[in-house]
Amino acid sequence: MKPLGRAIKARPVFLLLLAFVALVGLLNVLVTSQRVMLYLFYLPVVAGAWTLPKRDAVLIALVAAGLVVSYVLFVPGKLAGPLAVANLWADLTVWAGILVVTAWLVAALRQFVATAMWNLEQAYRGVLEILSKFIQTVDTDTAAHSVRVSAWSVRISQAMDLPASTVEQARIAGLLHDVGKVEVSVEILRKSAALSDEEKVEVGKHTAGGAQMLGSIGGILAHVADSVEAHHEKYDGSGPKGLKGDAIPLLARIIAAADAFDAMISDRPYRKGSSIFEARDALMAASGTHFDPKVLAALKRVIDHEGDAALTAAMANQQGDPASLLGQWWVGSRQT
Repeated sequence: MKPLGRAIKARPVFLLLLAFVALVGLLNVLVTSQRVMLYLFYLPVVAGAWTLPKRDAVLIALVAAGLVVSYVLFVPGKLAGPLAVANLWADLTVWAGILVVTAWLVAALRQFVATAMWNLEQAYRGVLEILSKFIQTVDTDTAAHSVRVSAWSVRISQAMDLPASTVEQARIAGLLHDVGKVEVSVEILRKSAALSDEEKVEVGKHTAGGAQMLGSIGGILAHVADSVEAHHEKYDGSGPKGLKGDAIPLLARIIAAADAFDAMISDRPYRKGSSIFEARDALMAASGTHFDPKVLAALKRVIDHEGDAALTAAMANQQGDPASLLGQWWVGSRQT
C-alpha cells in the first residue's frame, strides 16, 4: 500500500482515476453491455489531460488502458461476447490507441490555449506601457484625438456589420494609430504654426515607428500593426507607400476616415473645427480617391442617423482614460 500512497501523493489525479475505476466496477455489475463501459474511460482521461502536462495525461491514458487489459486477462469472457478473443484484442488495441492519442491532443490543446492567453496578457501589459509613455510624452490633445478616433472607428465598423472581433481590433488600432509619435519631437507636435517640409517628413515617420512598436510586442497587437502603418495610405494609391484599394488593410481604411473626420471637426489654434455635416461632405468629395467608398458610406450612415448625438458621444470619449478603455477591451475579449 505504501507505493500506492506515494504514487497518489505525487500524482493526486490517480486518486480520481481509482475512484472512477471503482465506479466503473459497480456499473460493470449493473450494466448488461460490458463494452459500453470502455467509453466511460474517456471522462477521466480528458479531464486529466485538461489539467495536467502532456506526459502525465498520456500516463493516465496508459494506466486506464492497462486496467482494462488486466480486467480482460482475469475475466476473458466478459468483453468478448460472441466475438473471438483475437478480435477482442484487436478492438482493445485500437481503443487504447485512440485513448492515448485523445489524451495527448487534449493536453496539447490546453497548452496551446494557455500559451495564447499568456501572449495576450503580455500584449496587454505592453499596450499599457506604450500608452503610459504616450500620454506622458505627447500633448493631451493628441491623446484625446486618439481616443475619439478609436470611438469613430468602432462606430464605422459596427455600421459596416463587421464581426465583433474586427470591431475590437478597430477599437485598439484607432486608439494606437498615432502611438509612433512618441518618437517625434514634442516641439514639432505642439507647434501651432504650419509645419515645414522637413518637419512633415519627421511626423510622417510615426506610422512605421508605431507599427514597429506594436509588432515587437506581438500577440494580438501584431494583427493591428500593419493597419497602424498604413492608415495614411490613399485609396487611389497616391499615399506614402503607394498601396491602393483593397491592398490597404481594412482597419487602416477605417482609421484613415475616422482620423480625417475627427481632425476636421476639432478646433485648432489656427482654425475653428467644421460641423460634422461639413466634414461629412468634405470626406464624401474624396470618396474613391483618398478614402474607401464603403467606409465613408458607413460613416455617413452613422452621421445621418445619429446626427449631433454621434458627435456628443465621440467628444465625451476624449475624457476617457486610454488604459481604462483597454482594460474594458481586455475583459470583453476574455468573456467572448
